[in-house]
Amino acid sequence: MRPIVQIATIACILFFAACAAPQKTIYFNDNTPLDQSVQVQKIERLKEAVVQPDDILAINVTTISSIADPKPVTIFNEGGTAFSITATIGGAGGGSSSSGHSNAYRVDEDGLIDFPAIGKIKVSGLTMRQVKDLLAQKLTAYIKDPVVEARIINYKVTVLGEVNHPGTIVAPNQKINILDAIAAAGDIPISGRKDNVLIIRETEGNREFARLDLNSRNVFNSPYYYLRQNDIVYVEPAKLRRQQNNEFLQFYLPTITALISTVLAVYGIVQITK
Repeated sequence: MRPIVQIATIACILFFAACAAPQKTIYFNDNTPLDQSVQVQKIERLKEAVVQPDDILAINVTTISSIADPKPVTIFNEGGTAFSITATIGGAGGGSSSSGHSNAYRVDEDGLIDFPAIGKIKVSGLTMRQVKDLLAQKLTAYIKDPVVEARIINYKVTVLGEVNHPGTIVAPNQKINILDAIAAAGDIPISGRKDNVLIIRETEGNREFARLDLNSRNVFNSPYYYLRQNDIVYVEPAKLRRQQNNEFLQFYLPTITALISTVLAVYGIVQITK
């Protein structure tokens, strides 16, 4: 009877390995649920977004006098190019959003924009506040008391992998953190890993790879918690999902298990009929 026991044991192990159920992970599960105390953490001030090549800047110029007579500033608001920004938006059902901008300027590979009357201006490496101040300073030679509004209209991150709605997400206010991005992508299902989310970031010719554990509240202290322009977020599939994609587990293991079950059944019948 020992061979039967050994075969049965192997069959059971293979069966339970193939049918293992996923375990649902929880965000920030290192917090103590019964702890009623309030925990306070100091938050570092978010650094302003810095203009990079290939950014698209929407720039609008006004003055106090332009309210009554807009003609003096018209030339500065018609020199840009029309851009249409389309992004995949997550959330319930997913979808897409498109917005057009007529007074937009693309930052070239040298970090320059070509602004009416002023000409080429280097804006790469500057914050939006610095871009506004620089343009306002140069415009004083043409108009009185210029007021400049500028923002990056293609400030985006990309979320890929095991999320419900992968795609590109635009942040109109130039501020987005890892939780905002994942929420916009429809959240991470049970089949995705929350403990090893990959952030890919390109900065000044370098490519950085960082891992975040969304099961831990320490994620809030990570320098990668706040995402930057063009960051890529990749969520890995959980072990069970990888098993489902494994050819051996998907095709051969059920066949082997069925054959072993058949052999056991035949052997049992033979023993009974003896």
